[in-house]
Amino acid sequence: MKNIILASKSPRRIEMLSKYLENIIVYSPDTDERVNDLDLPEITVMKIAFEKAWKASCDFEIKGVIIAADTVVFLDKIMGKPKDYEEAFSMLKSLSGKTHSVYTGICIIDSENGTKVVDYEKTFVEFNHLTDDFIRRYLETGEHLDKAGAYGIQGFGELMVKKIDGCYNNVKGLPLTKLNTILTKHFSLKLL
Repeated sequence: MKNIILASKSPRRIEMLSKYLENIIVYSPDTDERVNDLDLPEITVMKIAFEKAWKASCDFEIKGVIIAADTVVFLDKIMGKPKDYEEAFSMLKSLSGKTHSVYTGICIIDSENGTKVVDYEKTFVEFNHLTDDFIRRYLETGEHLDKAGAYGIQGFGELMVKKIDGCYNNVKGLPLTKLNTILTKHFSLKLL
């Protein structure tokens, strides 16, 4: 069995992948995750995921199958992780009562033989109408920190969501079904 290296420090991604794979190795490469508003969201997330996986394949001494991902929210513009409380409030206010898209780029590289696959998943998320008071109370939980679009659907953020169309795990930050398909088809690995 090859080593599985997750190029991410995201607790959500670690938890999700650990459910299916034992003894994953976590290595978080130092990469630039700034987004360019001129790029399409799917290009942005695939590019950042590739950079994470590529840097891990070059820098990390243990060889194996490297999995990297990046997630953004899109509604008229790309929303990454908020810089501060005010930006988080603004993001949630703009998402209130609307449908936005969540994009997650994934890149898998076998650092032993050079096989590479880059892809993305897109999910539509419709929010309820959010009052300013609700947004403030949500932000007081601190859950918005380090999350694209300033919310986490797997936590208190689920109260904002009216419905989703697509992969739920994609909104959490790792589209497991697509990941399993790619691992099976290109890397002779399976999550289950």
